[in-house]
Amino acid sequence: MKLVLISSSFLLALVGGLLGLLAGNSHYPKDPNDTLKRVQHGTLRVGYTRAEPWVVPGLQEPQGIEPALVRSLAQRLGARIEWVGGTEQHLFEALKAHELDLLIAGTTDESPWKTEVGLTRPYVETTVYVGAAPGTTLIASLKGQTVAVPLGTDIGHFVRQHDAQPAYRAQLPGGAPLAAGYEWQLQSWGYRRLNNLELKKENHVLAVPPGENAWLLALETFLYQHQAQVHQLLR
Repeated sequence: MKLVLISSSFLLALVGGLLGLLAGNSHYPKDPNDTLKRVQHGTLRVGYTRAEPWVVPGLQEPQGIEPALVRSLAQRLGARIEWVGGTEQHLFEALKAHELDLLIAGTTDESPWKTEVGLTRPYVETTVYVGAAPGTTLIASLKGQTVAVPLGTDIGHFVRQHDAQPAYRAQLPGGAPLAAGYEWQLQSWGYRRLNNLELKKENHVLAVPPGENAWLLALETFLYQHQAQVHQLLR
């Protein structure tokens, strides 16, 4: 796991943008639909879908890394959260139509929706590895092997690139000899990370309605200021 460091020039741009917003400067980003103004001390409509460990559906509210960040954000804004669950396709369509203010779905900057909605700058970079269960013989190649991967992700595609077969599972590791996961997940399972078997790197972002640039800027500023919380949540 590696945190993305935001450059000092980007930080200056964020600070300058916020000062411009507070001053009502017409040259700084605005929200055509007044999202930032509306959610402050109002209601924050948040769409979510299963994307463990980023978003974990619960009985009442979602849990996981990104819901924890949203709760901190809502507290900062003095806002009430309205949680809206659904499929990724449905939620992105709702976000595009401005029926949601924010979408959390373990989204990365490679999302096919990146040209249709607004995405924050990456707030964290992670790497997916292959790990071996305790007592499993360590191997140097995945060729011909079967690797357990999380259901509903594209990780199986990267497993196939190593001439291996993905086995999709709702719960990992489920006793599989080989499983794909983030480094902290492998450690929690007691799996040993296999050397040179890095599957993919991910730059994680949050999604907002298209064109709501003041809201996007405020969200990016919040994420920058909460990098320590992201680090703690990932651990």
